[in-house]
Amino acid sequence: MEVGPRYLEGTTVGSGRDIIGVRRDRIAAIIEQGREIIARAKQDRILPETITGATAALLVTIAGYGEPLSEGQWRELSGVVGGIMRDPGYADLARLRTLITSEQFLNVARNAGYGRFIRRLDDGRWVCELTPKLEDVPDE
Repeated sequence: MEVGPRYLEGTTVGSGRDIIGVRRDRIAAIIEQGREIIARAKQDRILPETITGATAALLVTIAGYGEPLSEGQWRELSGVVGGIMRDPGYADLARLRTLITSEQFLNVARNAGYGRFIRRLDDGRWVCELTPKLEDVPDE
C-alpha cells in the first residue's frame, strides 16, 4: 500500500524563502478551529453572515492556523483548505484546488470590514485577531 506524502509543501509566489509544510492531519484541525472562530465572529457581528469562495477559505485558514502567515503561505494553504472543505455554509469552495490569486487575497486584505478579524503585523505576516494566543491558553 502506497502512502502519500505526510506534508503538503510548496513555495510562495515570487519567492522561495517562505516554504510551508503542513501535516495532513493538521488541515482538519485548521478547518475545525477556523469554523469555530468564524461562527463566534458572525455571532458577535464582526463578520457578515454569508462568506463564500476564496474569502471563506482565506478566513477559515488564518483563523484556524493560529500562527502568523506570510501572504504566500496564507494563499497557498487557503487553496488546500478550500479544496478540502465541504460545507453548505461556505458556498463555492468546490472550485478551489490551487493557490488563491493575488486579486482574491487583496479583496480580503484590503476590505476594511475585516479589520477587526485580521491584522497585518509589522513584519508583513498576517494573523487573526480572534485566534487564541499561546499566552491566553491556561497551563494544564
